[in-house]
Amino acid sequence: MNIMEICSGTLVNGAIVHCLLLSRELARRGHRVILVCHPQSWIRRQLAGEPVEVVCSDLRRWPPDELQRIAGILHDRRIDVIHTHMSRAHFFGVLLRFLTGVPCVAAAQHQHIQLHWMFNNYVIACSDATRRYHRWHNLVRPAQIETIRNFIDYRRMAEVTDDARASLRASLALDDDSLLIGVVGDVVPRKGLVHLVGALPKILRAVPEAWLLVSGARHKAPHYVAGIGALAERLGVASRIIWLGHREDVDQIMAAMDVCVLPSLAEPLGMVTLEAMAAGRPVVGSRVGGIPECIVDGETGILVPPADSHALAEAVISLLQDPARRRTLGEAGRKRVQERFSPEVQTRCVEAVFSRVTHRRKAA
Repeated sequence: MNIMEICSGTLVNGAIVHCLLLSRELARRGHRVILVCHPQSWIRRQLAGEPVEVVCSDLRRWPPDELQRIAGILHDRRIDVIHTHMSRAHFFGVLLRFLTGVPCVAAAQHQHIQLHWMFNNYVIACSDATRRYHRWHNLVRPAQIETIRNFIDYRRMAEVTDDARASLRASLALDDDSLLIGVVGDVVPRKGLVHLVGALPKILRAVPEAWLLVSGARHKAPHYVAGIGALAERLGVASRIIWLGHREDVDQIMAAMDVCVLPSLAEPLGMVTLEAMAAGRPVVGSRVGGIPECIVDGETGILVPPADSHALAEAVISLLQDPARRRTLGEAGRKRVQERFSPEVQTRCVEAVFSRVTHRRKAA
């Protein structure tokens, strides 16, 4: 099958990582994959030298010159299906569909009200929560949408050595007795970091050797970040927070953690949850969005109500004080990722969607 993946993000997030991993897996399975992306994008750099053709585009919709250029590539490469990732790409893909007749499948990784969703041939939602959102808010018909959860490169996460854990901890001046609570993701309101910082005083009273490690960009919501800093100072915990900033070595960061926390207020799926589970780390996550579809409460992690600092503190303390339970939950999480969120299993489901929409086009 000839597949055109279109990705409009320039930096890195869960949706873009999914596009990258899926493009690689589709190519490995024998499909011809053409990726359309921004010339300065992170995903383009990752695919350098790999068997995926990269076409650079700013995805400009007006004047229509760029649409016509990409439409010409669709024709020349005899593309069977378009698969889009992120908002600008989704709208571009729908316009290409109307211009060329090539079916378009959109990957729903976020929850925003956008009317273009109903004009796709099909929508793949990353979680049941996301599927329900697009059914009700963007009026996608039930026959045009299904849930196929994202997958991760679990082998890369599992293969990180103990040396990597020791190395990162040494770089942070943490000794072997330190217990590290980790948060990975942009520091923005919906990620709920403020509630975990609010839980820190209670955590530190129970586990004085605990530290909070935050890995994520801080420039997207400067007022929110400043508010968290002021709260940490007021609570007397600022000195126990390590701010790493944006990092791309998530596998190394996961290896250094003892507990991973997702205090999110909204989360379409929660790729960080899967990465932590693949790394064998127990996860404390909010009971929102797609997180409960990843974590089996009490078996692979702990679910807590959103925006509840007390519940976060209790869950984190229970794990920090019980190394055996951390190992048990971590191993169960690793097994769940391998069985339910693997490239092999999920890519077969995506291929089935592509086959259906292309078959319908040929039948018509």
